[in-house]
Amino acid sequence: MRALRRRASMAEGVDDDGSTRPDVDLVTLQPGQTIGRYRVVAVLGQGGFGITYRAVDAELGRQVAIKEYLPTALAVRKDGVTVVPRSRSAAEDLAWGLERFVSEGRTLAALHRAPGIVKVHDYLQANGTAYLVMELVDGETLHERIVRAGPLDAAAIDSILAPLLDGLEQVHAAGFLHRDIKPANILLDAKGQPTLIDFGASRAAIAGRTQAMTAVFTPGYAPVEQFTSAQQGAWTDIYSLAATLYHAITGEPPRNAIDRMVDDELVPLAGSGRAFPKALLAGIDAALVVRAAGRPQSVAAWRALLAGNAAPPATVVMAAKAPASPSSQSLPPSPSPATATPPASPHGSRGGVKIAAAAAVLLLVAAGSWFALGTGVPTSTSPSLASSSASPSPVAAAVPVAPATPAVPLVPDRAQEEAARLRAEAEARRKADEEAALRARIEQEFREKAAAEEAARQKAAADAKLQAEAQAAADAAAKAKADAEAAAKAQEEAAAQLRAAEADRKGAEAAETALRLGHSDRQRLQVALTSLGFATGGSDGVFGARSREMIAAWQKKTGQAATGYLTHDQQTTLLREAAPALARYDEEQKRLAQAPAPPPVAPPASPPASPPVSAPAAPPASSASAPAAAGSAGQCEGTHRSQWCRAAYQGFPPSCWYASMTVRNGEVSDSWVSQADTTKRNVVSGRIDAAGNVSLTYEGVGQQTHINQRFTAQMSGRVVNGLLTAAGRAGVGGRDFNVTVRCR
Repeated sequence: MRALRRRASMAEGVDDDGSTRPDVDLVTLQPGQTIGRYRVVAVLGQGGFGITYRAVDAELGRQVAIKEYLPTALAVRKDGVTVVPRSRSAAEDLAWGLERFVSEGRTLAALHRAPGIVKVHDYLQANGTAYLVMELVDGETLHERIVRAGPLDAAAIDSILAPLLDGLEQVHAAGFLHRDIKPANILLDAKGQPTLIDFGASRAAIAGRTQAMTAVFTPGYAPVEQFTSAQQGAWTDIYSLAATLYHAITGEPPRNAIDRMVDDELVPLAGSGRAFPKALLAGIDAALVVRAAGRPQSVAAWRALLAGNAAPPATVVMAAKAPASPSSQSLPPSPSPATATPPASPHGSRGGVKIAAAAAVLLLVAAGSWFALGTGVPTSTSPSLASSSASPSPVAAAVPVAPATPAVPLVPDRAQEEAARLRAEAEARRKADEEAALRARIEQEFREKAAAEEAARQKAAADAKLQAEAQAAADAAAKAKADAEAAAKAQEEAAAQLRAAEADRKGAEAAETALRLGHSDRQRLQVALTSLGFATGGSDGVFGARSREMIAAWQKKTGQAATGYLTHDQQTTLLREAAPALARYDEEQKRLAQAPAPPPVAPPASPPASPPVSAPAAPPASSASAPAAAGSAGQCEGTHRSQWCRAAYQGFPPSCWYASMTVRNGEVSDSWVSQADTTKRNVVSGRIDAAGNVSLTYEGVGQQTHINQRFTAQMSGRVVNGLLTAAGRAGVGGRDFNVTVRCR
């Protein structure tokens, strides 16, 4: 099942095949823009006369087609909305055409009940131009129907012809012409009912006023009067509709009317044997007569012909010329009286006069030849104008007759025969020359008009290009200016933010100074930050760069100004959030404080030289398994307060802290909660041998340089006079640590 496509009634920019020309690129209104109460949805078609949009009526909620008056040869769009003249000289033509466009809209709006005619809902003026609001028709064009399914049958022709005749008759009664009837301008709905769209009356008026506009008619469907300045009327639309029906029946349009003037090779439909009513075919043939006077002069007269209720109007057919022959002669037929009088040409309409004059000359030549060559009844009904000589009429006074001599036939003089032949040849040449001159004149006018249209199109394209380039340059300049202003504004805002941040920082620094935080206060705050995931790298009681950074990170996370300095309220909040970790820290510090403090670390003294001794006596058997507590190791048996220190490293100052060390049978152990991660502990293990040599392994968690990373420091030392000292480094190039324990 074929899909019906949404088509615009009276769409502009449509080719003969019904497709929208892709080479036309106007500055259209964008989807979402409004025209009065109508919101633009999409572009349905565009051309040299205007643009047609699909839109939505905001009040009624229905979809409509809106035709915008925008002749590109006369006007351009400014700022994407307003239509303005291209030049001062074009302003008058633009305004004149606008009046005709609005008048066309009023006329069509009054024909809303006419069958087969597109309905106009509204017309309005805005944006420096005018708009026609029309119904949006679902369907395909007659041209698309012919291409898709081939010629129409009699039933299909009958279904579209009746409403088109009724509608066209009402249009003509309103003093209006369509001027561009063709298959591409007839829409067929799902039931095959036609709607005539794209009226070209206002376009034709503007095209006739200025050479800048493109002609409205379409060759093949336009009668000869549309190629010249001859008068147009109902007979003009009748020819175009007949050509459309001819195309629908045969599958091909008729030849150009200009070509048919000299050599008419159009094959009549009547007598073709097609399965159509004979009256219908004869009526179409009658409406396709080249001369306007030979066609039906009204829809009513044509309808009678199509129905077989009236005789077709007499016509004059221009046939091919016959070669002259001195041995034979044929007489022209008596001229048939015309049943329809051709329309009078308006004052100043030279094209129509020329065509009528040429036709009159041909008739006079035929009539004159007939009267000059003889008055007998023609022996041939051929409409051709003979060029051969004819028998002269008998004239009694021309030859003397003897009274007593019987009458005898007169013998024509050789000289008279030759003169008649020469006159016939001269007349034939004159006729041929007149026909050639007429055709050449029409073709020259057509070429001149086409050249003017092409020049206007090129000028319009060049003007549009210049306007687009100027608009692009203006847009680029405006964008550059806007970008510069935005950058300057952003820079100023950033500077203001920096000033505000600096002011906040200074205010926060002053507020923290007012807190009079001591060393232990800062240590507890460092522990609190570390427990909440903001590792300060230790709790040395010094708010260095790392501690300030973590304070700012905590402030930012809690939605406060990230100054890096604490206020009284922030200190209270921080201590409250880290209360569990602080409780463990305070308990450990309390336990360490209760242990006796070791004396200051002193360098170990050199052991005195031992005097030579004799070999010891063998110990009693009971003392062989005794522990080494009797030696230096035994001096540190038990649990003691230990002081741990780390040296300065990578910009961090040295610091010390206290822990608790236990020695059992020479085995050393110690541990405390890591300040970097309260869920982990720093662990010390090792041994003191009988000679007092100390070997320790310190496994800790980084707090300053390698935060939350495990490290191991191998430490060694001695126990001398109850004082245990040991030192070591965490890996190659790592930090130095030392420990001091006063065992007694």
